[in-house]
Amino acid sequence: MAAINGIYLPGWEYNRMLANDPFEPRNSALPGAIFWNGAAPLWMFEMVYCTKESLENERFAAQELGWATSRIFGQLAAGISGGGPILEPVDWKTVGNGPRDLLNQIHGDFRRDNPDRQIRHWIDEANDPELERINCAILQPIATSKQSIVAGSMSGLRHWLSPATTSPDPDVAGRQEQVRKLLSLISNPISSAQSRNGIQLVRHPREWDPAALLRQDEVKGRVETPFIRDLQAGEGAFAGERGYEPYILNVATERAAYRNIDAPLLADWEQNLPSLLRLRDVASRHLWPKLHGDWLPALLREDPEAVKDFPRYIKSALVSRHFASLLNLNTKQVFGVIAAALAAAAISEPSVRDVAAYFSTGSGAVALFSERGIAPNVGPLAVFYQEAFRTLRG
Repeated sequence: MAAINGIYLPGWEYNRMLANDPFEPRNSALPGAIFWNGAAPLWMFEMVYCTKESLENERFAAQELGWATSRIFGQLAAGISGGGPILEPVDWKTVGNGPRDLLNQIHGDFRRDNPDRQIRHWIDEANDPELERINCAILQPIATSKQSIVAGSMSGLRHWLSPATTSPDPDVAGRQEQVRKLLSLISNPISSAQSRNGIQLVRHPREWDPAALLRQDEVKGRVETPFIRDLQAGEGAFAGERGYEPYILNVATERAAYRNIDAPLLADWEQNLPSLLRLRDVASRHLWPKLHGDWLPALLREDPEAVKDFPRYIKSALVSRHFASLLNLNTKQVFGVIAAALAAAAISEPSVRDVAAYFSTGSGAVALFSERGIAPNVGPLAVFYQEAFRTLRG
Protein backbone atom coordinates (compact mmCIF):
# COMPACT_ATOMS: atom_id res chain seq x y z
CA MET A 1 0.00 0.00 0.00
CA ALA A 2 1.25 3.49 -0.85
CA ALA A 3 2.19 5.93 1.88
CA ILE A 4 -0.69 7.83 3.51
CA ASN A 5 0.69 11.36 3.65
CA GLY A 6 -2.46 13.50 3.62
CA ILE A 7 -5.64 14.26 5.53
CA TYR A 8 -8.91 15.61 4.14
CA LEU A 9 -10.77 18.24 6.17
CA PRO A 10 -14.55 17.78 5.98
CA GLY A 11 -16.99 20.63 5.68
CA TRP A 12 -20.66 20.29 4.76
CA GLU A 13 -20.20 17.78 1.95
CA TYR A 14 -23.13 15.77 3.31
CA ASN A 15 -25.40 18.30 1.57
CA ARG A 16 -24.45 16.72 -1.77
CA MET A 17 -26.79 13.88 -0.86
CA LEU A 18 -29.63 16.38 -1.41
CA ALA A 19 -28.72 16.73 -5.10
CA ASN A 20 -29.32 14.33 -7.96
CA ASP A 21 -25.65 14.66 -8.87
CA PRO A 22 -23.10 14.45 -6.00
CA PHE A 23 -20.59 16.37 -8.12
CA GLU A 24 -22.84 19.44 -8.26
CA PRO A 25 -20.99 22.23 -6.39
CA ARG A 26 -22.62 23.23 -3.10
CA ASN A 27 -21.87 25.25 0.00
CA SER A 28 -19.14 24.07 2.31
CA ALA A 29 -16.77 25.56 4.89
CA LEU A 30 -13.75 24.64 7.00
CA PRO A 31 -13.44 23.99 10.78
CA GLY A 32 -11.70 27.00 12.31
CA ALA A 33 -11.34 25.21 15.64
CA ILE A 34 -8.40 23.30 14.17
CA PHE A 35 -6.25 26.32 15.05
CA TRP A 36 -6.97 26.31 18.78
CA ASN A 37 -7.19 22.54 19.24
CA GLY A 38 -3.56 21.64 18.64
CA ALA A 39 -3.52 22.00 14.84
CA ALA A 40 -2.50 18.35 14.57
CA PRO A 41 -3.54 17.86 10.91
CA LEU A 42 -1.22 20.70 9.96
CA TRP A 43 1.91 19.04 11.37
CA MET A 44 1.10 15.32 11.35
CA PHE A 45 0.56 15.27 7.58
CA GLU A 46 2.51 16.56 4.65
CA MET A 47 -0.65 17.70 2.82
CA VAL A 48 -4.07 18.82 3.98
CA TYR A 49 -6.94 18.66 1.47
CA CYS A 50 -10.36 20.27 1.36
CA THR A 51 -13.24 20.66 -1.07
CA LYS A 52 -12.77 23.57 -3.47
CA GLU A 53 -16.01 25.25 -2.39
CA SER A 54 -14.90 25.15 1.25
CA LEU A 55 -11.80 27.19 0.53
CA GLU A 56 -13.67 29.58 -1.76
CA ASN A 57 -16.13 30.25 1.05
CA GLU A 58 -13.28 30.98 3.47
CA ARG A 59 -11.54 33.28 1.01
CA PHE A 60 -14.73 35.27 0.47
CA ALA A 61 -15.25 35.52 4.24
CA ALA A 62 -11.68 36.76 4.65
CA GLN A 63 -12.27 39.39 1.98
CA GLU A 64 -15.64 40.64 3.22
CA LEU A 65 -15.38 40.04 6.96
CA GLY A 66 -11.71 39.77 7.78
CA TRP A 67 -12.37 36.62 9.81
CA ALA A 68 -9.07 35.43 11.26
CA THR A 69 -9.54 31.71 10.68
CA SER A 70 -10.65 32.35 7.09
CA ARG A 71 -7.57 34.46 6.43
CA ILE A 72 -5.35 31.73 7.90
CA PHE A 73 -6.88 29.08 5.65
CA GLY A 74 -6.15 31.33 2.68
CA GLN A 75 -2.52 31.69 3.72
CA LEU A 76 -2.12 27.94 4.14
CA ALA A 77 -3.42 27.44 0.61
CA ALA A 78 -1.24 30.17 -0.86
CA GLY A 79 2.00 28.94 0.71
CA ILE A 80 3.89 30.37 3.68
CA SER A 81 7.40 31.76 4.05
CA GLY A 82 8.41 30.78 0.56
CA GLY A 83 7.24 27.20 0.97
CA GLY A 84 4.60 25.38 -1.00
CA PRO A 85 0.95 25.20 0.01
CA ILE A 86 -0.02 23.11 3.03
CA LEU A 87 -3.74 23.20 2.19
CA GLU A 88 -4.83 22.09 -1.28
CA PRO A 89 -8.41 22.41 -2.58
CA VAL A 90 -9.92 19.56 -4.59
CA ASP A 91 -12.28 20.24 -7.47
CA TRP A 92 -14.59 17.24 -7.49
CA LYS A 93 -15.33 17.75 -11.18
CA THR A 94 -11.75 16.72 -11.97
CA VAL A 95 -11.59 13.43 -10.03
CA GLY A 96 -10.83 10.26 -11.95
CA ASN A 97 -13.22 7.55 -13.01
CA GLY A 98 -12.48 5.26 -10.06
CA PRO A 99 -13.38 7.73 -7.29
CA ARG A 100 -16.23 9.07 -9.40
CA ASP A 101 -17.80 5.62 -9.76
CA LEU A 102 -17.46 4.89 -6.03
CA LEU A 103 -18.97 8.23 -5.05
CA ASN A 104 -21.87 7.77 -7.43
CA GLN A 105 -22.51 4.35 -5.89
CA ILE A 106 -22.41 5.73 -2.33
CA HIS A 107 -24.73 8.57 -3.32
CA GLY A 108 -27.18 6.25 -5.06
CA ASP A 109 -27.24 3.72 -2.22
CA PHE A 110 -27.92 6.42 0.35
CA ARG A 111 -30.77 7.97 -1.59
CA ARG A 112 -32.28 4.53 -2.19
CA ASP A 113 -32.03 3.37 1.43
CA ASN A 114 -33.09 6.55 3.26
CA PRO A 115 -36.24 8.68 3.35
CA ASP A 116 -36.45 11.59 0.95
CA ARG A 117 -34.46 14.60 2.19
CA GLN A 118 -33.06 12.64 5.14
CA ILE A 119 -29.97 14.85 5.16
CA ARG A 120 -32.09 17.99 5.56
CA HIS A 121 -33.89 16.38 8.49
CA TRP A 122 -30.55 15.66 10.16
CA ILE A 123 -29.39 19.24 9.51
CA ASP A 124 -32.57 20.62 11.08
CA GLU A 125 -32.10 18.31 14.08
CA ALA A 126 -28.38 19.18 14.35
CA ASN A 127 -27.69 15.44 14.25
CA ASP A 128 -23.92 15.77 14.06
CA PRO A 129 -23.06 12.06 14.45
CA GLU A 130 -25.12 11.07 11.42
CA LEU A 131 -23.90 14.01 9.36
CA GLU A 132 -20.28 13.17 10.22
CA ARG A 133 -20.87 9.54 9.28
CA ILE A 134 -22.18 10.55 5.87
CA ASN A 135 -19.34 13.01 5.41
CA CYS A 136 -16.81 10.28 6.07
CA ALA A 137 -18.49 7.96 3.57
CA ILE A 138 -18.86 10.51 0.79
CA LEU A 139 -15.34 11.90 1.21
CA GLN A 140 -13.59 8.55 1.38
CA PRO A 141 -13.23 7.95 -2.39
CA ILE A 142 -11.89 11.49 -2.89
CA ALA A 143 -9.48 11.23 0.03
CA THR A 144 -8.23 7.80 -1.02
CA SER A 145 -7.41 9.14 -4.48
CA LYS A 146 -5.20 11.69 -2.72
CA GLN A 147 -3.47 9.05 -0.53
CA SER A 148 -5.25 10.53 2.46
CA ILE A 149 -7.51 9.69 5.35
CA VAL A 150 -10.64 11.63 6.28
CA ALA A 151 -10.64 13.75 9.41
CA GLY A 152 -13.80 12.96 11.32
CA SER A 153 -15.14 15.93 13.23
CA MET A 154 -16.53 18.94 11.40
CA SER A 155 -15.93 21.12 14.47
CA GLY A 156 -12.39 21.03 15.74
CA LEU A 157 -11.02 17.61 14.76
CA ARG A 158 -10.95 16.40 18.31
CA HIS A 159 -11.65 12.96 16.89
CA TRP A 160 -9.89 11.79 13.78
CA LEU A 161 -12.41 9.50 12.21
CA SER A 162 -16.10 9.03 12.84
CA PRO A 163 -16.70 7.05 16.05
CA ALA A 164 -17.39 3.37 15.56
CA THR A 165 -20.85 3.64 17.06
CA THR A 166 -22.04 5.79 14.16
CA SER A 167 -20.95 3.47 11.35
CA PRO A 168 -23.19 0.77 9.92
CA ASP A 169 -20.17 -1.31 8.83
CA PRO A 170 -18.36 -2.85 11.84
CA ASP A 171 -15.24 -3.63 9.80
CA VAL A 172 -14.93 -0.07 8.50
CA ALA A 173 -15.76 1.32 11.94
CA GLY A 174 -13.02 -0.74 13.55
CA ARG A 175 -10.37 0.54 11.15
CA GLN A 176 -11.53 4.11 11.61
CA GLU A 177 -11.45 3.83 15.37
CA GLN A 178 -7.95 2.34 15.29
CA VAL A 179 -6.66 5.15 13.11
CA ARG A 180 -8.33 7.77 15.29
CA LYS A 181 -6.79 6.27 18.44
CA LEU A 182 -3.34 6.03 16.91
CA LEU A 183 -3.32 9.65 15.75
CA SER A 184 -4.71 10.87 19.05
CA LEU A 185 -2.10 8.94 21.03
CA ILE A 186 0.75 10.38 18.98
CA SER A 187 -0.56 13.96 18.88
CA ASN A 188 -1.83 14.34 22.46
CA PRO A 189 1.57 15.11 24.07
CA ILE A 190 1.83 18.09 21.70
CA SER A 191 -1.81 19.00 21.06
CA SER A 192 -3.01 18.78 24.65
CA ALA A 193 -3.80 22.19 26.10
CA GLN A 194 -2.49 20.93 29.45
CA SER A 195 0.91 20.00 28.02
CA ARG A 196 3.74 22.45 28.59
CA ASN A 197 5.10 21.22 25.27
CA GLY A 198 1.82 21.92 23.49
CA ILE A 199 1.17 24.05 20.45
CA GLN A 200 -1.84 26.34 20.14
CA LEU A 201 -1.81 28.51 17.05
CA VAL A 202 -4.54 30.85 18.30
CA ARG A 203 -6.16 31.25 21.68
CA HIS A 204 -9.13 29.10 22.63
CA PRO A 205 -12.60 30.71 22.74
CA ARG A 206 -12.58 30.42 26.53
CA GLU A 207 -9.67 32.89 26.47
CA TRP A 208 -11.38 35.44 24.24
CA ASP A 209 -12.33 38.82 25.64
CA PRO A 210 -15.69 38.24 27.42
CA ALA A 211 -17.19 41.57 26.39
CA ALA A 212 -16.18 41.11 22.75
CA LEU A 213 -17.45 37.55 22.79
CA LEU A 214 -20.77 38.62 24.26
CA ARG A 215 -21.23 41.22 21.53
CA GLN A 216 -20.27 38.75 18.83
CA ASP A 217 -22.68 36.14 20.17
CA GLU A 218 -25.51 38.67 20.16
CA VAL A 219 -24.79 39.55 16.54
CA LYS A 220 -24.48 35.89 15.53
CA GLY A 221 -27.91 35.28 17.00
CA ARG A 222 -29.34 37.85 14.59
CA VAL A 223 -27.36 37.47 11.37
CA GLU A 224 -25.99 33.91 11.43
CA THR A 225 -28.05 31.45 13.46
CA PRO A 226 -31.39 31.99 11.66
CA PHE A 227 -29.80 31.12 8.31
CA ILE A 228 -27.16 28.54 9.15
CA ARG A 229 -29.25 25.45 8.38
CA ASP A 230 -30.25 26.68 4.92
CA LEU A 231 -26.61 27.61 4.34
CA GLN A 232 -25.33 24.16 5.33
CA ALA A 233 -27.95 22.51 3.14
CA GLY A 234 -27.12 24.81 0.22
CA GLU A 235 -30.78 25.57 -0.31
CA GLY A 236 -33.06 28.56 -0.76
CA ALA A 237 -31.16 31.83 -1.01
CA PHE A 238 -27.92 29.91 -0.52
CA ALA A 239 -28.22 27.47 -3.40
CA GLY A 240 -25.60 27.23 -6.12
CA GLU A 241 -21.83 27.15 -6.38
CA ARG A 242 -21.44 30.50 -4.62
CA GLY A 243 -24.43 30.22 -2.35
CA TYR A 244 -22.32 31.39 0.58
CA GLU A 245 -22.08 34.93 -0.83
CA PRO A 246 -25.48 36.25 0.35
CA TYR A 247 -24.83 34.78 3.79
CA ILE A 248 -21.41 36.42 4.12
CA LEU A 249 -22.64 39.74 2.75
CA ASN A 250 -25.44 39.74 5.30
CA VAL A 251 -23.02 39.06 8.15
CA ALA A 252 -20.72 41.79 6.81
CA THR A 253 -23.29 44.40 7.86
CA GLU A 254 -22.10 43.65 11.41
CA ARG A 255 -18.41 43.32 10.61
CA ALA A 256 -17.35 45.61 13.46
CA ALA A 257 -18.67 43.15 16.05
CA TYR A 258 -16.08 40.57 15.01
CA ARG A 259 -12.98 42.79 14.95
CA ASN A 260 -12.13 42.58 18.65
CA ILE A 261 -12.06 38.80 18.38
CA ASP A 262 -10.22 38.53 15.06
CA ALA A 263 -7.41 40.99 15.82
CA PRO A 264 -5.96 38.97 18.76
CA LEU A 265 -6.35 35.72 16.83
CA LEU A 266 -4.36 37.08 13.90
CA ALA A 267 -1.68 38.32 16.30
CA ASP A 268 -1.52 34.83 17.83
CA TRP A 269 -1.16 33.30 14.38
CA GLU A 270 1.72 35.58 13.43
CA GLN A 271 3.48 34.79 16.70
CA ASN A 272 2.98 31.02 16.60
CA LEU A 273 3.39 30.33 12.88
CA PRO A 274 7.18 29.83 13.19
CA SER A 275 6.56 27.11 15.77
CA LEU A 276 4.22 25.33 13.38
CA LEU A 277 6.76 25.46 10.56
CA ARG A 278 9.55 24.17 12.82
CA LEU A 279 7.30 21.39 14.09
CA ARG A 280 6.44 20.37 10.53
CA ASP A 281 10.15 20.19 9.75
CA VAL A 282 10.80 17.96 12.77
CA ALA A 283 7.83 15.75 11.91
CA SER A 284 8.92 15.43 8.28
CA ARG A 285 12.27 14.02 9.41
CA HIS A 286 11.35 11.93 12.44
CA LEU A 287 7.61 11.12 12.35
CA TRP A 288 6.24 11.12 8.81
CA PRO A 289 8.39 8.26 7.43
CA LYS A 290 7.02 5.77 9.97
CA LEU A 291 3.52 7.24 10.42
CA HIS A 292 2.81 7.69 6.70
CA GLY A 293 4.84 4.81 5.32
CA ASP A 294 4.28 2.05 7.89
CA TRP A 295 1.76 2.61 10.68
CA LEU A 296 -1.23 4.07 8.82
CA PRO A 297 -0.94 1.72 5.81
CA ALA A 298 -0.74 -1.24 8.20
CA LEU A 299 -3.96 -0.19 9.91
CA LEU A 300 -5.75 0.39 6.63
CA ARG A 301 -4.82 -3.04 5.34
CA GLU A 302 -6.30 -4.43 8.58
CA ASP A 303 -3.14 -5.67 10.28
CA PRO A 304 -4.42 -6.25 13.85
CA GLU A 305 -0.91 -6.35 15.28
CA ALA A 306 0.21 -3.09 13.69
CA VAL A 307 -0.25 -0.74 16.62
CA LYS A 308 -1.80 -2.74 19.43
CA ASP A 309 1.01 -1.75 21.80
CA PHE A 310 1.09 1.94 20.91
CA PRO A 311 -0.12 3.19 24.31
CA ARG A 312 2.98 1.55 25.76
CA TYR A 313 5.17 2.77 22.90
CA ILE A 314 4.09 6.37 23.48
CA LYS A 315 4.82 6.27 27.21
CA SER A 316 8.15 4.58 26.62
CA ALA A 317 9.10 7.08 23.92
CA LEU A 318 8.27 10.01 26.19
CA VAL A 319 10.61 8.60 28.83
CA SER A 320 13.42 7.63 26.47
CA ARG A 321 13.26 10.91 24.50
CA HIS A 322 15.75 12.36 27.00
CA PHE A 323 18.36 10.00 25.55
CA ALA A 324 17.43 10.25 21.89
CA SER A 325 20.56 12.25 21.11
CA LEU A 326 22.64 9.32 22.36
CA LEU A 327 21.03 6.73 20.15
CA ASN A 328 23.76 6.90 17.53
CA LEU A 329 26.53 6.18 20.07
CA ASN A 330 27.49 2.57 20.51
CA THR A 331 29.34 2.55 23.85
CA LYS A 332 28.91 0.62 27.07
CA GLN A 333 28.67 3.90 28.96
CA VAL A 334 25.73 5.04 26.87
CA PHE A 335 24.04 1.66 27.26
CA GLY A 336 24.48 1.88 31.00
CA VAL A 337 23.15 5.41 31.28
CA ILE A 338 20.04 4.63 29.25
CA ALA A 339 19.43 1.27 30.89
CA ALA A 340 19.77 2.70 34.38
CA ALA A 341 17.51 5.64 33.65
CA LEU A 342 14.84 3.48 32.06
CA ALA A 343 15.03 1.00 34.90
CA ALA A 344 14.47 3.84 37.36
CA ALA A 345 11.56 5.14 35.33
CA ALA A 346 10.04 1.68 35.13
CA ILE A 347 9.64 1.62 38.90
CA SER A 348 6.98 4.34 38.70
CA GLU A 349 5.81 3.71 35.13
CA PRO A 350 5.17 0.03 34.36
CA SER A 351 4.67 0.82 30.68
CA VAL A 352 8.41 1.31 30.18
CA ARG A 353 9.52 -1.95 31.81
CA ASP A 354 9.83 -3.79 28.51
CA VAL A 355 12.06 -1.06 27.12
CA ALA A 356 14.20 -1.08 30.25
CA ALA A 357 14.54 -4.85 30.03
CA TYR A 358 15.48 -4.56 26.38
CA PHE A 359 18.40 -2.28 27.19
CA SER A 360 19.50 -4.35 30.18
CA THR A 361 20.25 -7.26 27.83
CA GLY A 362 23.16 -5.30 26.37
CA SER A 363 21.61 -5.00 22.93
CA GLY A 364 22.56 -1.36 22.92
CA ALA A 365 21.16 1.99 21.95
CA VAL A 366 21.65 1.53 18.24
CA ALA A 367 19.46 -1.56 18.40
CA LEU A 368 16.59 0.69 19.40
CA PHE A 369 16.07 1.09 15.66
CA SER A 370 16.44 -2.61 14.89
CA GLU A 371 13.82 -4.79 13.26
CA ARG A 372 13.18 -6.75 16.47
CA GLY A 373 10.81 -6.31 19.36
CA ILE A 374 9.13 -3.06 20.29
CA ALA A 375 12.17 -0.92 19.56
CA PRO A 376 11.49 0.06 15.92
CA ASN A 377 8.43 2.04 17.00
CA VAL A 378 9.77 3.50 20.24
CA GLY A 379 12.99 4.80 18.70
CA PRO A 380 11.51 7.10 16.03
CA LEU A 381 8.88 8.37 18.45
CA ALA A 382 11.51 9.13 21.09
CA VAL A 383 13.57 11.15 18.63
CA PHE A 384 10.48 12.95 17.35
CA TYR A 385 9.30 13.98 20.81
CA GLN A 386 12.73 15.11 21.86
CA GLU A 387 13.17 17.32 18.80
CA ALA A 388 9.54 18.53 18.83
CA PHE A 389 9.61 19.58 22.47
CA ARG A 390 12.95 21.26 21.95
CA THR A 391 11.73 23.33 19.00
CA LEU A 392 8.45 24.26 20.68
CA ARG A 393 10.32 25.57 23.71
CA GLY A 394 12.74 27.49 21.51
